[in-house]
Amino acid sequence: MTQRAIDVDVRLDMHVNPDALEARARAAIERGLKQAAEHVLTSTEPKVPWQTGDLERSGSAQVDRSNLDGVISFDQPYAVAQHENLDWDHPLKGEPKFLETTLYEEAEVVRAIVAKAVRKALGG
Repeated sequence: MTQRAIDVDVRLDMHVNPDALEARARAAIERGLKQAAEHVLTSTEPKVPWQTGDLERSGSAQVDRSNLDGVISFDQPYAVAQHENLDWDHPLKGEPKFLETTLYEEAEVVRAIVAKAVRKALGG
């Protein structure tokens, strides 16, 4: 069997707009971070110390757009003390380090949520 050479002339014109690509990626990261922060906040609920429910209800999830940081906060004046004091009893519900331990436990889910948002925005 003899081989014959095939002569093909192919031209591919492609234009990439890096600014638009960066803007789409950044917006996707923001959306993903918001979804991930909300996921962590929801996952934290069973661990938040509970007496009246005020601490649990004070939780919020946001995104700092300037730094692309997910932010989860509890705005009761005693939130930090409840989080950090390892010796306090929580007879009704909850535990110390409620946010920190949840974040460690959900780290892979957080990464997956953000990655999915970026892949979707960039067509992957």
